[in-house]
Amino acid sequence: MSIILLFASKAAGQNMLTIDSLKTIVNNADVEEKVAIYNQLGWQYRKLHPDSSIYFLNKSRLLIDESGSLKLLPECYNFLGVAYLYKGDYLFSYDYHEQAKELAFQQRDSLQYAHALNSLGRLYEGTAAYDKAIEYYDEALSYFQKLDDPVGLAYIYSSLATFYQSQNNFARAEEMSKQGLELRIQEELWAGVAFSYLELAKIYNDWGKPDKAFTTLQEAQKYSQQVTANMVLRAEVNTEIASLYRQKSEFNKAKEMMDEAKNIAEGMSNQNLFMKVYLELGRLNYDLKQYDAAIGYNNKVVLAAEKSAFMKELREGYLNLSKNYEQKGDIATAYENFKKYNEIEKRFLNTEKARLAQQHESRIALETRARENELLRIEQQKNEELIEEQTLRNYALLGIAALMFGLLVMFMIYSFRRKRANMLLTQQKNKLADINLEKDTLMNILAHDLKAPFNRIYGLCDLAKIDKGQEEQYIKMMQDMSSSGLSLIKNILEVSKLETGEALSNINSVDLNLLFRTKIENYTDDAKAKSIALKSDLNLDSNFVTNQLFLERIIDNLISNAIKYSSKDSEVEVKAFKNSKALNITVTDHGPGFTEEDKKNLYQKFKPLSAKPTAGEASNGLGLSLVKTLVDKLHGTISLSSEVGKGSTFSVEIPELQA
Repeated sequence: MSIILLFASKAAGQNMLTIDSLKTIVNNADVEEKVAIYNQLGWQYRKLHPDSSIYFLNKSRLLIDESGSLKLLPECYNFLGVAYLYKGDYLFSYDYHEQAKELAFQQRDSLQYAHALNSLGRLYEGTAAYDKAIEYYDEALSYFQKLDDPVGLAYIYSSLATFYQSQNNFARAEEMSKQGLELRIQEELWAGVAFSYLELAKIYNDWGKPDKAFTTLQEAQKYSQQVTANMVLRAEVNTEIASLYRQKSEFNKAKEMMDEAKNIAEGMSNQNLFMKVYLELGRLNYDLKQYDAAIGYNNKVVLAAEKSAFMKELREGYLNLSKNYEQKGDIATAYENFKKYNEIEKRFLNTEKARLAQQHESRIALETRARENELLRIEQQKNEELIEEQTLRNYALLGIAALMFGLLVMFMIYSFRRKRANMLLTQQKNKLADINLEKDTLMNILAHDLKAPFNRIYGLCDLAKIDKGQEEQYIKMMQDMSSSGLSLIKNILEVSKLETGEALSNINSVDLNLLFRTKIENYTDDAKAKSIALKSDLNLDSNFVTNQLFLERIIDNLISNAIKYSSKDSEVEVKAFKNSKALNITVTDHGPGFTEEDKKNLYQKFKPLSAKPTAGEASNGLGLSLVKTLVDKLHGTISLSSEVGKGSTFSVEIPELQA
C-alpha cells in the first residue's frame, strides 16, 4: 500500500513510468490495493485518454461493489468527475463530484470532500459562474488548511491562480501561484514545482511582463529536467522557453531548446505535444528564413491535426504554410493554403458563438442539477425522520404490549384495526403521491422543454441583431424551436383531453390510401434530413369507417418516433392493409430497440426510456402514451416486437366502426 500512496503523492500529469509500475503490481495486490491501483491508473490517464481513465475507474467501482468496502469510493467518484470533465461532459462530471462530496461527508473524509469542492469550483468557473466558483474554492481552501495537507493546498492555490488570472487580477493570481509553488518545493514534488513555474510564467506573460516570464520559465526548465519520467512536461517547458528566445531573436538558443523538445515529442504518441512542438519549429525556421524546413514541419502539423480534429492547430498550420509559400514566391500555393485557413477561421467564429450559448446552457444545467439534488436531500431527510418516528412508535407499542399482557386480545384487535387503517391511509397517500409526482413531472417538462426553446429564441434574437445578413437563417431556427414547443403543448393537451373521457365522435368514412400516402409524403423530408429511407407497403383499396383525427394522430406518432430514434443511413418501413374486419398497421425501424425494463413502462406518461433520439430531437415521454390511449378509444390493440440493438416494430389493429 505504501507504493501506491507514493505514486499518488508524487504523480503530476500523465507519467508513463508510474502507469507501467502500477500495471506491474496490480496482479499480486489484494482487493483494497487493487482498488487504489485502479484509481491511480484512472488518474494518470485522465488527460490524454479519458476513456481509458473511465475504464479503470469503473473496474475500481466493480471491486468496491463486490467487497462492500466504500472507503475508496469518494476518491473513485472524484477521479471519474475529472475524467468526464476532460471528456467534455459537464453534467456527468458534476454528478460524480456531487456524489463524491456527499459520500465523503458521510464518511467524514475531509480530504476527498475538499477535493470535490475544488473540482466543483472548476466546473462552475468553466461555465462562467464565477460567484459560485469562488464559494467552492474558499470552502475547499479552509478544509485543506484545517487538514494541513500540502498536496491539496497546492491544488487549490493553482485553481485560485487560474481563477484570478481569468479575472485579470494578476497580482492575486501571482500570490496564489507562488503559495502553491512554495508548498511543492517543501514537499519535493519536482514535477509539480516545474508545473507551478510554468503556470506562473503564463501569468507574467498575460500580465505584460515578458522578462519575468522568461526568468520563471528557466526555473521551470531546471526542475523539469530533474523529473526524467515526466518528459511531456519537460518538452512543454522547452517549447515555451524557445518561443521567448525566438521572439528575442536568440535563434541558436531557441534551436537548442527545440532540438530536445523535438526528440521527446517524436518518441511519444502524445499528439497534442507533437503539434505544439512542430508549430514552434515551423515558426523558428520561418524566422530563420529556412522556408522549406518550416513547410515540412507545418505539413506534419496539418496532417496530425486533421487526424486528431485539433482545429486550432490545423488553422495555424495552414496560415503558416501560406506565409512560407508567399516568402518563396509561390503565390498560387500560398493562396490555396490561405483559403483553407480562412475557411477554418469562419468556422471558429461560428463555433465561438455556439460556445457562448453552450456555456450559458451548461451553467443553467448545473444550477438546475444543484437545485434537484438539494430537493432530493430534503426529501431523504424527511423520509429518515418518518422512519425514525415509526421506529420509536414500534418500540413504544412493544413496551405497552409487555406491560399490558392481560389486555393482549383487546390490543391485538386494536392493532389490527390500526394496521388496516394505516394500510388504507398509505394507499391513499400513494395515490396522492402518484398524482403529485405526475403534476411535478408535467411542470418540470414544461419548465425544461419550454424554457430551452424560449432561451434559444431569445439568444437568436440577440444574434440576429449582431450578425446582419443571417436573419432568414435565424428566423428559420426560431420557427423550428417554436414548433417544438407547440408540439409539446399539443401532446399534453390531447392526452389530458382524452383521459377526461372525450367521447368517440366524428366517425366517418376515411380514404385510407390517400391518408397513408399523404402522411408518408409529409415525413419524407424529415427522413431525408437524417439520411433515412422511408419505405411503404400499402394494400388499401377501399374506405374505412373510423375517427379520422384519432387515426391520423396514431400514424403521426408512430412514424415520427421511428424517424426520431433511427440512426443515420437506416430504413423505416410503414405497412398497412385492410381486411374485412379491421385495419392493420406496422411501423418498423432499425434504431436502438427497447430493453425489458422499457417494455414495462412503455405506454406510461413521462416515464424515461433507455433509447434517446439520434439527432438531439426533443422527447417528452408522451407520444406512445397518446398512441395507446387513442388505440384504446378506437377499441383496437397495439403490440411491440423489439430487441435491444436490432430495432422495433409496432403493430396496431383497429376494427371498423359503425358509421
